[in-house]
Amino acid sequence: MKKILVPTDGSASSIMAEETAAIIAKKTGATVTVLHVMQELRLGYRLPSYVQDELLGSIEQHAKNIVNNARALFTEEAVKVDTEMISGDPAATILEFSKEDYDLIVMGASGENEKDPYALGSVTKKVMMHAKHSILIVKKVTSLSNLLVCVDGSDHSIKALNYAVEIAQKMGSKMTLLNVQERRLHDVSPKAAEELSNRIISKSLDALGKRKLKVDKKSEFGVPSNTIVEVAEKGNHDLIVLGNRGLGTIDRFLLGSVSDDVSHKTKRSVLIVPPKE
Repeated sequence: MKKILVPTDGSASSIMAEETAAIIAKKTGATVTVLHVMQELRLGYRLPSYVQDELLGSIEQHAKNIVNNARALFTEEAVKVDTEMISGDPAATILEFSKEDYDLIVMGASGENEKDPYALGSVTKKVMMHAKHSILIVKKVTSLSNLLVCVDGSDHSIKALNYAVEIAQKMGSKMTLLNVQERRLHDVSPKAAEELSNRIISKSLDALGKRKLKVDKKSEFGVPSNTIVEVAEKGNHDLIVLGNRGLGTIDRFLLGSVSDDVSHKTKRSVLIVPPKE
């Protein structure tokens, strides 16, 4: 991991993301780019030029305070940091900026105008849906010490597992592999459901190759997103790692996905690894 992008709006959630990114950067040697998207001044009426200049000056000063505070946080942690301020639509600007070669996007779950610290804000939702890089959605400051990696035997879950292993090796994390089978399959044939789950976990372990890492295994049965959230809470996992099937925007809107559901429901931080990562 060499480059981490941290979008920030100065909110408490963003500051937790900054603190988490600093922890990761210190362990991995990555550099951090802090990005603040300044509010665009869009009014349905004309203002005197001096009033408009004053408003724009206030917006710019607020932005400078946000990036300076972020820079100070990373500098104090001896992390190399760059800062950028850009005007525009927050989600669209973050997505456009992140097209550069970043290894990870770290951002808070909610913005400065949203009250629930665990609910996903509108900007985070859009970035999560369209990001081409892995994205870590921070709901609590996390040291990534206890990872819950969700596997279903697919290629995208294996990619997520490999990404999680790299993090675990750098961070010295514990890791648990979790496979969740639908309850109805277990109700019809418990033995078949258990065998399928065991095969999926074995396939995932095989993908680790010769890398030395202690891994716990867990099979559960139920609604996947709900079960993942419950297991994360009971096991005190500070990060849930999921692959993303890469559905198109319309498909994801109509069908949803486990990664989307978990990201909305859990109070734990979530790392989503896209298919192309």
